[in-house]
Amino acid sequence: GGWACLHGRYWWSPATERPCGACGVDRRPTRGTAAAAAAAAASLPPSDRPYVKRLGSSNSLRGMLGGGSSNHGSSGSLVPGSRAGSRHSSPMPSRPSRPSSPTMPSSPSPSQPRPQPLPSAPESLPPPPSSVDPERRGAKGAVLNGLGRVQDALDFRGWDGRPQFEGKEGLGRVAAIATILGLILGSHLTLLLLVNLHTFGFVPIDLLSNLNPGTLDMIHRWLAYAVVLSSFHLSEFFVTALYNPTVTTADSFVVNQSLAYTAAAVMSWIEFWVRFVACPGFNLAWTRWVGAMLVTMGQVVRTAAMATCGESFNHVIQRRRKDNHVLVTYGVYRYLRHPSYFGFFYWSVGTQLLLGNPLCTVAYACASWTFFQRRIPYEEATLGRHFPEEYPEYRAGSYVGIPFLRLDED
Repeated sequence: GGWACLHGRYWWSPATERPCGACGVDRRPTRGTAAAAAAAAASLPPSDRPYVKRLGSSNSLRGMLGGGSSNHGSSGSLVPGSRAGSRHSSPMPSRPSRPSSPTMPSSPSPSQPRPQPLPSAPESLPPPPSSVDPERRGAKGAVLNGLGRVQDALDFRGWDGRPQFEGKEGLGRVAAIATILGLILGSHLTLLLLVNLHTFGFVPIDLLSNLNPGTLDMIHRWLAYAVVLSSFHLSEFFVTALYNPTVTTADSFVVNQSLAYTAAAVMSWIEFWVRFVACPGFNLAWTRWVGAMLVTMGQVVRTAAMATCGESFNHVIQRRRKDNHVLVTYGVYRYLRHPSYFGFFYWSVGTQLLLGNPLCTVAYACASWTFFQRRIPYEEATLGRHFPEEYPEYRAGSYVGIPFLRLDED
């Protein structure tokens, strides 16, 4: 048989250009005889060998690579020396004659060295580190491991062997996250509409009529919060897909951004439902409206920042300047030099005011402020290295907008 990456997507060419998106093997997809593929695989350095496995039939590779449409979205054929998914104007090179048996590869000629079999490889790469630590003990360990299991679920841990789900580039993972967020948004938006119609007397609902005003207010708050939260994560993905499509993955939903983010969300839900059961009437009406205004302002500013920045925006700080990176100083960036951080800071605090959570409102404000106090100076130093002439002048004429941050030269 031939040689392929662990997921059976590529087999080897001497040129190294395109990695397998699932297992990271750095080889270009190609066509050729099984013997040529095996010989090329045998010439790989030892560091690459654990990432390959032997396939039982060269026809299985031909079915994956030669037949049907390309996985790379182009009607062009994949040939040696061409880029994956590109159109190739020259005809396909003629193939050597194939043996009559569909399952037996051709034997090398006496003058051709017989390729040596590579060491057996594991069927899948090790999964990413789990957020669950068996060494944790006591109540604190139980809580942390419980949060870790939630984080592992958000990271799709345990989906090994399913290429469309195990990697962040997989369309299956994107579809699963989008479906869940869409269901949350649609169901809560429908219920919110019904509650509003009942509140304003358009559609009386007997079930809601029997609730006291405090309980009804908290139901309204939770429905609005769920709409805001799901809309935020959906917008993160779709805005990235529209304006910076080359870096769009399932991680662009930012539902799995960190264990700290997951823990903060869970803590806010716990506070809300404890209040819902224990003291549903203890709510300040103004917090709902202030929270709604902060959430709206934060979402609009952050979305505008991502759209304006385009390909220069990334959810992860880029330590190296890319060719398409430019210093954006127009639009919302004319006044705020970190508008996405500005938007997220006020959005996160606004969500807790919207829920009416007094403890988490303070905790979110402090945690967000601490995070940006560390991140913004580092990012500004990075931007200063990327744009040593433009950034100091731009920095002097713009604002951060997050109160009490200690930044040099502000």
